[in-house]
Amino acid sequence: MCVFCSSHRPAQSGLGEIQIMDKRLLFVFITGAQLSVAFAQTLQYYFVNVSLDWTSAQSVCRRDYTDLATIETTADVDAVLSTASNYTGKAWIGLYDELYNSWKWSLDDSSFYGDGEYTFRNWYPGSPNDLYGPQLCVRLISVSDPLHRWDDRQCSDVRMFVCYNGTVDGTPSFVLSNVSLNWTEAQMFCRKNYVDLASIRNQTENDLISALISSTDVWIGLYRDKLWSDGSLSPFQHWADGQPGSDSGVQCAATEFGSGRWYDESCSQSLPFICYKKIIPNAEGLRASDQDESSITLQWNKINNSTSFVLQFNGSETNISSPDGDGPVNYTVSSLTAGTRYTFTLFSVFESIRSSGVQHTAVTAPTNVEGLRPSDQDESSITLQWNKINNSTSFVLQFNRSETFISSPDGFGPVTHTVSSLTAGTRYTFTLFSVFEGVRSSGVQLDAVTAPENAEGFRASGQNQSSITLQWNKGDNRTSFVLQFNGTETNISSPDGDGPVNYTVSSLTAGTRYTFTLFSVFENIRSSGVQHTAVTAPQNAESFTSLRQDETSITLQWDVVNNNVSFILQYNETELNIAPPAGQQPLLLTVSSLTPGTRYTFTLFSVFESIRSSGVSIAAVTAPENAEGFRASGQNESSITLQWNKGDKSTSFVLQFNGTETNISSPDGDGPVNYTVSSLTAGTRYTFILYHVFMNVRSRAVNITVATAPANADSFRQSDQDESSITLQWSKINNSTSFVLQFNGIQTFIRAPDGDGPVIHTVSFLTAGTRYTFTLYSVFENIRSSGVQLEAVTAPKNPEGFRASEQDETSITLQWNKVGINISFVLQFNGTETNIRAPDGDGPVKHTVTSLTARTNYTFTLFSVFENVRSSGVSILATTGPNYVLGMNLRLKLPITMSESELEDALIELLRKYNLPPQITLKIISSKP
Repeated sequence: MCVFCSSHRPAQSGLGEIQIMDKRLLFVFITGAQLSVAFAQTLQYYFVNVSLDWTSAQSVCRRDYTDLATIETTADVDAVLSTASNYTGKAWIGLYDELYNSWKWSLDDSSFYGDGEYTFRNWYPGSPNDLYGPQLCVRLISVSDPLHRWDDRQCSDVRMFVCYNGTVDGTPSFVLSNVSLNWTEAQMFCRKNYVDLASIRNQTENDLISALISSTDVWIGLYRDKLWSDGSLSPFQHWADGQPGSDSGVQCAATEFGSGRWYDESCSQSLPFICYKKIIPNAEGLRASDQDESSITLQWNKINNSTSFVLQFNGSETNISSPDGDGPVNYTVSSLTAGTRYTFTLFSVFESIRSSGVQHTAVTAPTNVEGLRPSDQDESSITLQWNKINNSTSFVLQFNRSETFISSPDGFGPVTHTVSSLTAGTRYTFTLFSVFEGVRSSGVQLDAVTAPENAEGFRASGQNQSSITLQWNKGDNRTSFVLQFNGTETNISSPDGDGPVNYTVSSLTAGTRYTFTLFSVFENIRSSGVQHTAVTAPQNAESFTSLRQDETSITLQWDVVNNNVSFILQYNETELNIAPPAGQQPLLLTVSSLTPGTRYTFTLFSVFESIRSSGVSIAAVTAPENAEGFRASGQNESSITLQWNKGDKSTSFVLQFNGTETNISSPDGDGPVNYTVSSLTAGTRYTFILYHVFMNVRSRAVNITVATAPANADSFRQSDQDESSITLQWSKINNSTSFVLQFNGIQTFIRAPDGDGPVIHTVSFLTAGTRYTFTLYSVFENIRSSGVQLEAVTAPKNPEGFRASEQDETSITLQWNKVGINISFVLQFNGTETNIRAPDGDGPVKHTVTSLTARTNYTFTLFSVFENVRSSGVSILATTGPNYVLGMNLRLKLPITMSESELEDALIELLRKYNLPPQITLKIISSKP
């Protein structure tokens, strides 16, 4: 950053960041020449009261100290002044002016410059030269140098300048100012409005700017500051008023001891001088942050990234680097002896210079106790025991977030301690620490439990013929149980969840009493135990079955167990109590008032002394109702689609016809059932029988009779047509099959004619020259076939105005009116036919017949043609020349405006009306209103 800017970068040096300390120490001593010393932050200043030139003073400081003084803060200024209380003159400091190697760019971004680009220079010969005093800024010359090289100038000069404005498509963008400012103002202007004053990294960019500025000298971003002897880049300044001076050749700085301000002086002048040494502060906060039996972890505050450490103990040294980050330094010393004192000395080290060092004494933890175990326990206490270590080692027992301090007892026996007021059936974790001089061992743990309480609520929750299910309240997840009966023991784990414990004892005899004893167990310790007596259930009834059913009832049957066993029948959330019958015959029971087509589950329990057997279940169904809505929903020549209402999703169907049966599943959804019977004969009656099926039980049958559609008529074609009718023809099927003809939204019913010949039907009142689509259906018992289609057209109208419009000895020109857009024509004469397309536009059609014989009559017949169908035709007689031209002047009164062609047609008709010779042709030469 330049000296002319208001902002400052942090002080840096090649040795890393310098930390500022609040306290300063002042030492004054003399060795040979008078020497005064002051500490400021991490620098120790020395005043050498020997007058030397600046270069000699620099050599002495570098030989005996570190370097000439670098002053980076006002605190440094105060520290320098404190080194000489009685001296008021000037003394050299390390600041000096270097003409060639101190130049730098205003845009201080290392990523902006490639290899060699930051040091690119284009000096004018003899520059830089500090002509007329210090010149710290650079201009690009345009007026007097066609090569546009650079020279150094005083920064206070006012001139135009070039700003850098980023890149456009990879090319640097430069902007020439339209105002003139001094260098510092120009820098501020560019940084505010663009990026910065222009940096020139190579000859190409020099040429770009040269082309931009024309014939104007401009500021660029190159400038220089004075340098510190030790290479520090600190921007701190403390100049006296009017300094630095403008005299040429004044390149070194001295501080005045009266004010502390700096002055430019000639480097050859002899003055006392200020040297400095770096001082290394001790690390703060040295302490033991952790220890165990064989290691101690030391911790201290980090100084900075460039300061390392040396740790001394037991006659050895360990080098420790400064860690990354801002946190404290942690270092663990291992392979130590348990319960031993160690003294550690820590030195801070910077550039191989150690601090005075700090010490800390720490001890390793004692060894853990051995033999920790529970020696006794009951429902409310646990007695612990462990081996004693020695008389100077005490103990801390930790459990349930509390600590108990226990002294080491006299003698050699074990240590015993009873923990009371505990909860029954509970696991406790005890942690025991050995303690020596306030330092605990890592600790050993022991899990011990109190005896559990007896289980509560011990009872029989269920039983069947061969097992009894016992139930009791669960204590907690850590309590298990032992069940004793018939001289056996069973271990039972505590189940997951909060509910009671259920355990089933199996392989028992039906109807037998058993006595059970239950112990609660927590980590192999049993409670006193509780007892319960329970009996097994009687046997289930055998041969439980469904005999028959109809739509509303099901009859059940089962074998009797014995005269002392009654029964309970359970279905549909109801129960029926049934007494045992006399004798050993099977028992019959009819359950009525049921719903058709419904599955019922019946469960039958044998009952003895209010204890039910496990029960035996059967499923039985009532017969379903007949399917409703059985009908034919559609048919064609080879299939019939049947439809009926669906019962429910669990119902299927059986369809019978022609001696076959088809099983049909109930479809998904709520709609009706559709089933298509295919491969049938056209026009044939079929009888279908439908059964509703629910779980293999059929309903009563329903039936319908349906016929297939007849076959379509064959040979459906157009047999004739004229301008207003079309005659259709097709083959007859049989006497019982009629037909429906459909066209233009109209349906015509046509009976089959007698005999074997084809059916003929004429459709009249049609439009000439029009295409029609006819659909013909065969009909049998009101059922139509799929239908066949035919497209046919009516004949077009004859053309109007057919006449000879011109002729000569060898040709006759014929003319007639166009009929329609899609109508062409056929002209017949002398046994030949000519196809003529209708011309575009609305005018008449003209056709010239050539190669004729003079003075000969010809008969021409003209047909209109629509889709290859001809009209009836119109004929005229015309004669070849020579022509006789008759001129007539006619005065006609016309009610409407007519074209010449329309007028010719009208006159021809007029002449024909009065029987003028047909050979006369007429052409209007002119017409006037």
